[in-house]
Amino acid sequence: MQYGILGSLELRVEGRRVEPTRPRVRAALAFFLLHSGELVTVDALIDGLWGENPPRTARAQVHTVVSALRRLLPAPDHVAWESAGYRLNLQQGVLDSARFELLVTEAQRHLGSAEHERAVGLLREALALWRGEALSGIGAPFADAARARLGEQRFRAHMMVADAELAGGDCSALIPELSALSAEFPEREDVAERLARALYFAGRQTEALAVLRAVRALLAEEYGVDPGRELVALEGAMLRGDLLRETSSGRRPASGVRPSSGVHQSPQAVVPAGPAPSGTAAAPPSAPAGPVPSGSAPSGAAAAPGDPRAALAPSDSASPAPAEDQVASPPSPGSPVPRQLPHDLPDFIGREKEMATLLATAERSPCPAPRAVVVSGMGGVGKTALVLHAAHRLAAAFPGGQLYADLRGFGAGEPRTPFDVLGRFLMDLGVSGRSLPEDVDDRAALYRAALADRQVLIVLDNARDTHQIGPLLPGNGSSAVLVTSRRALAGPHGATRIVLHPMAEDEQHRMLERFCGEDALRTDPESASLVLDACAGLPLALRIAGAQLATRPTWSLNTLARRLSRGGSRLRALAVDHLAVHDTFVLSYNGLRDSGQPMEREAARAFRLLGLWPSHPVAPEAAAALLGEPLADTTDVLDLLADTHLLQATDTGGYRFHDLVGEFAEQCVLAEEPEAEREAALLRLVTWYSAAAHKANSLTAPVVHLGPPQAAAPLPDFHDGRDALAWFVREMPALKAVIELAGRTSRPELAWRTANAMLGYGHAYWWVGEWMQCLTKAMAWARRHDDLMGQAYLHNALGAANGMAYRNDECLAHLQAALALHRETGNGDGQATVLGNLAMVHHQAGRLREAIAALEESRLLRLQLGHTQDSATVLSGKGFLLRAGGDAAAALEAYAQALETFRSQGLDKFVAGGLFNIAECLRILGRSTEAFAAYAESLTLARKMDDQDAVADILHGTAQMHHEVGDLEQARVHWEEARAVAREYGLQKVLEESAEALASLGEDAGSAP
Repeated sequence: MQYGILGSLELRVEGRRVEPTRPRVRAALAFFLLHSGELVTVDALIDGLWGENPPRTARAQVHTVVSALRRLLPAPDHVAWESAGYRLNLQQGVLDSARFELLVTEAQRHLGSAEHERAVGLLREALALWRGEALSGIGAPFADAARARLGEQRFRAHMMVADAELAGGDCSALIPELSALSAEFPEREDVAERLARALYFAGRQTEALAVLRAVRALLAEEYGVDPGRELVALEGAMLRGDLLRETSSGRRPASGVRPSSGVHQSPQAVVPAGPAPSGTAAAPPSAPAGPVPSGSAPSGAAAAPGDPRAALAPSDSASPAPAEDQVASPPSPGSPVPRQLPHDLPDFIGREKEMATLLATAERSPCPAPRAVVVSGMGGVGKTALVLHAAHRLAAAFPGGQLYADLRGFGAGEPRTPFDVLGRFLMDLGVSGRSLPEDVDDRAALYRAALADRQVLIVLDNARDTHQIGPLLPGNGSSAVLVTSRRALAGPHGATRIVLHPMAEDEQHRMLERFCGEDALRTDPESASLVLDACAGLPLALRIAGAQLATRPTWSLNTLARRLSRGGSRLRALAVDHLAVHDTFVLSYNGLRDSGQPMEREAARAFRLLGLWPSHPVAPEAAAALLGEPLADTTDVLDLLADTHLLQATDTGGYRFHDLVGEFAEQCVLAEEPEAEREAALLRLVTWYSAAAHKANSLTAPVVHLGPPQAAAPLPDFHDGRDALAWFVREMPALKAVIELAGRTSRPELAWRTANAMLGYGHAYWWVGEWMQCLTKAMAWARRHDDLMGQAYLHNALGAANGMAYRNDECLAHLQAALALHRETGNGDGQATVLGNLAMVHHQAGRLREAIAALEESRLLRLQLGHTQDSATVLSGKGFLLRAGGDAAAALEAYAQALETFRSQGLDKFVAGGLFNIAECLRILGRSTEAFAAYAESLTLARKMDDQDAVADILHGTAQMHHEVGDLEQARVHWEEARAVAREYGLQKVLEESAEALASLGEDAGSAP
C-alpha cells in the first residue's frame, strides 16, 4: 500500500489506485495520514473535520467514518483504538510526505559536508514526489493550514536546490525552475535574487537586471516599499561587474559582492554611512566604479534639500536652533538607545499559538515592508500582557532599542495624537526638541528617516483606529511594530492580525492553579470549576480572582466561588484595588456613547438594547426587530460593535455577547433605557421569533393551520426544509426563552403560537424532548391567561409529541382534551386535525377499527369544510393503517399519492418518511429492486437533515431487505450501523431489534442494549 498527500489524496494497492468516494472519509484519511503514528483524539478529529461548529452527530459520524476507513485499509495499516483516541500505524516508507521529509533531511546532511551534487540529487528526488498542490480536493477545516505547511517545506527544498546549484552547478539548468517559482511568487525577493544570480552567471546579465527591476517595480506598486538591502546590493554589484559566484562551501563573501581592500565598505545605497555629528564634515569614501543605482546618492554625498535624513540631530546638540528654512542636524552615532518597555508579567500563562505567530512575524529577517502585528480583542482579554511579554522576548533582536506609547484610544480623556507621540519618539531617538517640525507629516518623515538604519521595536498600546497609528509606522522593515487595540483595525497594510479570544479551558485552569496552588484545585474541584465559569475565560477576571485570594488569606476557593456565583453580582465581585472588569467594559462602552460620531452613538444604543437579550446569539434580522431599525443600518452598528469587541461574530452570520459583557450590557439597558422602550423592544423581538418559527414550520410541516404574526424586520431566508430544520436546532435555546418572555408581554398568545409552530421540528427531533418542554411552558401561559384556543392547539401538539414517543395513554388524553376544546370553540379545522391524530394513536394502541373510524370522520369533516381532496397527511395515515391491516398493495397506492404532494411542497422530512413507507410496502410485496432504491433515497434525505431517528429506521429496514434476498453480509453491515446510531441516540426499539437480528446471524450482538 502506498499513500500520497503531496497532490490529491492517493492510495495505491499493488500499483492499483483505490479512492474513497465519500468526501468525509477522504478528509479523515488525509487527517490520519498527516498525524500517522500519533494518537488522534475524537475531539481533535471532530475539530479537524468540522471546525468550530460540528453537528450534534459528529461523534457518531466519526465512528462511521473510522469504520469505513478500517474496511478500506489493508493490514498491517490499521486505524487502531487506544484508551484516548485513534492511531494510524503505517509501515515505513509508504507515505510520500514522510519520504519527502527524510530525503530533505538527508540532503541537509550532505550540504553540511559540502557534498552538493549528492544533496541536489536527493532534493530533486524529494521534489519529484509532488504531484500538485498538497491535499488537493480536501476541503475540511484542517486542510488549509496543512497545505500551507507542506507548501512551505516544498518551497524551502526548491531554495536549497538553487543555493546548491549556484555554488557550482549548472546555472542554465536552474533558470526554468526558478522562473516558474518567480511566476508563482512574484513578490518573493529570495526567489528573485536566486533567479537573477542564475541568469547573471549563465551570461544573461540583461535579463538578470530585468528580474531585479521587475521586483522593484512590483514592490513599489503593490506595497509602496523599496526592495531589501540584499537585492539593492546585488543590483549594484551587477552594474559594477564585480559580482562573485559562491564558493564551493556554499558561502559567498559579503552577500556575493567583491570586498574592497582594507576596511569593509558596505555597498552603496544599502547600508548608508553613519551620520556625522552636527557641524562636522565627513570624509567621503572613494567614488564607486560604474553606474550608481537609480534613486540613491553616492555614499558620503550631501543630502538633497528636503531629505528627512538631514533633519536628524542629537538631543544634546549645542548648535543653535535652525532658521525657518533650515533643517535640523543628524544625531551622533552615540545617540541614546531607548528602553521603554513596561514590566513583563512574571506569571504569564498560555497563548502559545498567538505568541508563536507574533514572534515569527517580528523576528522575520528585515524586509522592505514594516513588520507589523496588530493584536485586537475585548477589554480585559490580555492584549497588552501578550504584546509586552513578546516584546521582552524580542528585545535582544532589536539593538536599536524599544519605544513604547499608550495611545489612550479607549480611556479617560482624549486619545493621544500622532503629532504628540511623534515628538516624544523623535526626542527619544536623539532629535533635538528645538528641531521638531510643526507639521505632523514632516514629523512622520523625520521619524521614518531616524529609524531607517536602526532596528527598533515599537509598541503602540491601546490604539483607537488606523489613523492614529499610521504616522507612527517605520518606513521599512528594519524595525517592527506591535499594536494593541480594542477595535479590529483595517490597517496597516500587510500587517499580521491576531484576534485574541477568551482563554482556552486548559489555559484558564493553569492560570488559576498558578494563583491558588495545585492542592487547592485538587481538593475542591467543584469550586474551581465555579470560579472558572464565573471568569468566563477573561484573563483580567482570573487575575482579579487570584489577587483576591492572595490579599484575603482567610478566603478559601469555595468562598471566592460563592461570591462570584451570586446572581447578577459577578461584575461587582470581580474587582480588587485598581483592577475591575466592570471598569474596563465602561471604557469601551463610553467611547461609543460619548463619541462625536452619530453612528458610534447609535451603536451604543444598540449595545444597550441587546442587553435585553444577553444570553443568546442574535441574527442581524432579529437585532433589527429588537432595535426597530432598518436591516442595513442594524448590520452596520452590529459590525461596529464587533469591531470594538463588544460583540462577537458567530460562524453562522449572527452575533453574541461574551458572558461578562452581556451582563454589563444588561446593567446598561436597565440603567439608561426607559421601561416603555424596553418593553416595546422585547415585544418586537418576540414577534419576530414567532413569525420566523411560523415560516420555518411552513417548510417542515405538511399542514399549517395558523398564520404568522407581522414581524418588524425581514425573516430568515430558508433555502429549503433542511435549512429550516437547521434553524430550529440552532435557535432552540432562544425559542425557549422567547416562549417565556412572550407570556409576560402584552401579547401572551405569542407563547403558544410559537410553540405550536414547531411541529416540523417536533417530527424530526421528538426524541430530544425539546419540543415537549416548549409546549409544556406555553400551556402554563395559556392556562394563566384562560386562552381556550391556545389550550386546544397545545393539547393537540402535546398529543402528537407523546404519540411520537409511544406514550399512548398520555397521547390519547391530550387529543381528547383538544377535540373537546375545538368543539367548544367551533374550530372545524382543529377538529379534523385532532381526529387524524386520534386515528394514529388508536392504531398505535392496537385499536384498528377505532383508528379507521376516526380517520374517516376526519376526512368527512374536511369535505364539509370545502376541502375536496384528502390532504397528504390523511392519505399517509390511511396508508399506514392499510399496511397495518395487511393490505400492502392498497397502502402503497395511498403512500404514493401522499408522496406526490409532499414532493410538490418541498417537505423533505415527509418525503423521506413517505419513501421509507413505500420501501416497506415494496419489501412486503417482494419488489426488492424498487425497495432498495426507495430506501437509498430516503436514507440520503434523512442524513442531510440529521434526522437520526429516521436514519436508524431506514438502516434497519434496508438490512431486513438484504436479509430477505439472501445477502447476509450486507444485512450484517446495515444492522451494525443501525445499532450504532440507535445506541448513540438512545433509540431503544431499533437498538433491540438490530441486536436481535445480528444475534440471529450468528454474530456477537455486542453489549446488552
